[in-house]
Amino acid sequence: MASKRGCSLYSLVNEIFEIALKAEKAGVDLRHFVEREALLVRAKKIGFVPVLESLWHEMIEVAYTNSRELVVKSWFESGVLLAKYYAESGLRNPLRELLKDLEALSWNVSEMNMKGDDKAIHLSIRAPKVSEPYVTLLSVMLEGVLTTFGYRVINKEVTRSFIKLEALREAGSSD
Repeated sequence: MASKRGCSLYSLVNEIFEIALKAEKAGVDLRHFVEREALLVRAKKIGFVPVLESLWHEMIEVAYTNSRELVVKSWFESGVLLAKYYAESGLRNPLRELLKDLEALSWNVSEMNMKGDDKAIHLSIRAPKVSEPYVTLLSVMLEGVLTTFGYRVINKEVTRSFIKLEALREAGSSD
């Protein structure tokens, strides 16, 4: 690693130690920082963009009100694209990692839980600070994710602030 950067091993270790001291002094957990940075790099590669939360929710309301079918289709397809990206990423458990990243990137989601195995999955999401259209569209996106990973949603409960999805692995799926 030092030779790639064109410096000595001593110089590299010294630089790393200086960064660790700065992080410690600032109260930053380096492991958490590195994980968050990797999340942001993945999010950028996938196509996420930062946008003001109020603007995001306003645009969802307008789109959902004026073109519900098209918006629902788009969110489902976005779930499919996300799932394909994670499925091809080489991660050990791409579905679990995708959901973990979504939870970290969705600041307005207070809780996202996944239970299950290769045969059945139960998702529950709490998002008390968002509108009903947002929760509906998030549930549709998650259906796209699950479908791409070879699951069929058998039970769906969506309220203004809660999503519950139960899905079974389709016969012959191996993702």
